[in-house]
Amino acid sequence: MNKLKLRSIQHVIYRNWMSFRKLLKISIFPNLFDPILYLSAMGLGLGSFVGQVEGMPYLNFITLGLIAGTAMNASNNESTVNAYIQMHLDKTYYEMSTGPISLQDIVVGQAICAGIRSVIFGTLFMLVALIMGTISSLWAVLIPVVLLITGTLFGFLGLAFTLMAPTREYLNYYTMLVIQPMFMFSNTFFPLSHVAKWLSIVGWFSPLTHSVDLIRSMSVGNFDNFWGDLIWLIIVLILVALIPTTLVEKRLNY
Repeated sequence: MNKLKLRSIQHVIYRNWMSFRKLLKISIFPNLFDPILYLSAMGLGLGSFVGQVEGMPYLNFITLGLIAGTAMNASNNESTVNAYIQMHLDKTYYEMSTGPISLQDIVVGQAICAGIRSVIFGTLFMLVALIMGTISSLWAVLIPVVLLITGTLFGFLGLAFTLMAPTREYLNYYTMLVIQPMFMFSNTFFPLSHVAKWLSIVGWFSPLTHSVDLIRSMSVGNFDNFWGDLIWLIIVLILVALIPTTLVEKRLNY
């Protein structure tokens, strides 16, 4: 594996940002529609029948969980469909790699761009949570840092699967079999302490679970398991990052 070059990664981030900036306004609605729909149906609808969950109203519980879920889904869009188009259809990876930028630099840059998308859309949904009064601690101003870590992690994870996918249609399997189950069973809509033991164990290993816990902790100022969740996220981020940076030269034979 080639040595990563910070300047090259910065160029990749800048190139992707310039491209994304043109589509930012029209990207807001599709990225926020799903979490707002879930919030309306489950938070406002089901929430009227549910009392306290883990010491907070169910509306607060689900709203804070959806901040992390929004970040994950935004990252997934960037690192799967968008990345596949750049790799195989538009040949953007090839064009960038003809210069001094290595394929590993491109992968790292794109994963960070996925993290930036997570920050943008996750923060926009966090503003919805703030308006609804579900955030009560000033520590919430640091939530975008958690969103960046979460988005970059899922950026690397999505890129790993995208590099292994033989066709674009296979990306649907990743979304259906990995992303959607994580979205539903990562302490987002109901506490893992109240599900079957085996599901609780599986859910604990989901990176999204720890991202959700961090956001809830920072929103209410309760830091009981804060460092454990943060360290787990960073460890998983580093391990997952090794997969696409190792695979990229083997899978993309330009």
